[in-house]
Amino acid sequence: MYPPNSNRGSVNHRHSGANQHSEDTLERQNDGLMGNLQGKITSLKNITIAIGDEVREQNRALDMMQNSMGGTDNMLNATLGRMQVMYKSHGSMSIVYLSLFVIATFLTVYGLAKWARG
Repeated sequence: MYPPNSNRGSVNHRHSGANQHSEDTLERQNDGLMGNLQGKITSLKNITIAIGDEVREQNRALDMMQNSMGGTDNMLNATLGRMQVMYKSHGSMSIVYLSLFVIATFLTVYGLAKWARG
């Protein structure tokens, strides 16, 4: 093939050294990029955990609101039931008196609020 003192071996050795240097440079760049990527992944994981915690907290708040609204709904149904019983037992005049009372109360509160503002 080639004689032992040929320049062919030194050229390959130089290319081999250049390739090694290039590979080392690429390896260092990859390591740096992987470290950067790892930091971003950690940040994303922390954000995802925070979002999950916030969702659980919001779900708890919604459950509490739903329970509160359920109690209000029950109270309104009970009040309407009592009004129907009152209407059936005392006739229509009770509704008229109740309506007048509600209107008078509203006008009084409205007048007081307007007077307090000046």
